[in-house]
Amino acid sequence: MAAEARFFPAGFLWGAGGSAHQVEGGNRRNDWWRFEQVPGVIQGGRGSGDACRHWVLFDQDFALAAADGHNAHRLSLEWSRLEPSPGQFDGGAVAHYHAVFSSLRRHGLTPIVTLHHFTNPLWIADSGGWEARGTVDRFEAFVRFCAREFGGEVDWWCTVNEPEVFAFRGWSEGIWPPAVRDNSRALTVIAHQLEAHGRAYRALHAEDHADADGDGVAARVGFAKHRVQLDPLRAWHPLDRLQAYFEDRVFNRAVEQSVVEGEIDLSIPGARGVRRTLSELKGALDWYGLNYYTRWMVRSLSPEPHVARPGAPRNDLGWELWPGGLEQAIMAASRLGKPVLVTENGVADASDRLRPAAIVAFVEAMHAAIGRGVDVRGYLHWSLLDNFEWADGYHGRFGLYAVDFDSTERPRTRRPSAEVFARIARANGVTADVHAAVDGARVPR
Repeated sequence: MAAEARFFPAGFLWGAGGSAHQVEGGNRRNDWWRFEQVPGVIQGGRGSGDACRHWVLFDQDFALAAADGHNAHRLSLEWSRLEPSPGQFDGGAVAHYHAVFSSLRRHGLTPIVTLHHFTNPLWIADSGGWEARGTVDRFEAFVRFCAREFGGEVDWWCTVNEPEVFAFRGWSEGIWPPAVRDNSRALTVIAHQLEAHGRAYRALHAEDHADADGDGVAARVGFAKHRVQLDPLRAWHPLDRLQAYFEDRVFNRAVEQSVVEGEIDLSIPGARGVRRTLSELKGALDWYGLNYYTRWMVRSLSPEPHVARPGAPRNDLGWELWPGGLEQAIMAASRLGKPVLVTENGVADASDRLRPAAIVAFVEAMHAAIGRGVDVRGYLHWSLLDNFEWADGYHGRFGLYAVDFDSTERPRTRRPSAEVFARIARANGVTADVHAAVDGARVPR
């Protein structure tokens, strides 16, 4: 019997993504570039450097995506390039991003634009960073500039990327800039990022009146939330269960509920919590950007509190490969009552051994959620290209296209998984037969 085909709505967005600092190269004016110069903070000792040279090769990269049937692409605007000093905008950088949007339009790719993807101008970092409430004001001003300057080319706006990951990596675990280990300060940063999202949401709707794609909507504004499943490693262990509960409450539920109720309520045992009500945050969501990769088993009283499920398949970064969890994550995201856009999902797999079948399984899981009534608008694979993966350096290879970082030219090589994804994307609006994409390929659900 032939396998059942999978149908997706007409106009469904299929694409991939990357962020400015991870792909462009030469971002010397932000806090990440400076952090990378500290010995030992980046795996392998190699900073972003020229990255993928996407600053120069963007048109070539968008051509690759378009040839593979993509109709959307997620990218970020590098704040430190556009506003290298307070209130002073760089005309060359502005012109560059206009050229980027023009290229996307020529190649038929809808831009999904992130305004804060982990990096800050040095002048922001040196004036208190995201612990300072003044940064919220400065970010709002930057957002207003972007809305006025690029609103005619962009309708899909993503304000902030993973505020909870940004805060915990930099201010709790201390493995990202500014390398702080203080949970109280981490909660302050999450709160400021959430406030910034609410104010950016209002600013974008106030300033962007141009309907770039002709669908009658000038601005669709969301944020990207990393939704990770947190389960106790030892279900019988009360401390494992308690830690998993508290982590899920602050990492997932508190962040999500803040944009519904307009109330920030962040707490962790032993840390100074944050509670406040913000009218501009209430209802500040047109769509939920879902970043999904894995689940973590929580192990209390351990120097390694998050581990992969014993015996589970793992990617090159040691994360459990659990495609079926995408359906659960979409269902959880849908509880906010907004359309869901999968803004990141992929596998660190340099050999491309796991990725082809994983793409099929992820898309099947997404389709199952759609079948349960969730309004899913699109799927953006992470990533189009291998890129700089923050503290992991060039160890995690997520790209549909491999990049040779040992060559100054940074040539791209199409992986077999790119063809798998292309077959699915090309069928957009007709039939996406995910079973036929990889003959007999399966990964554990």
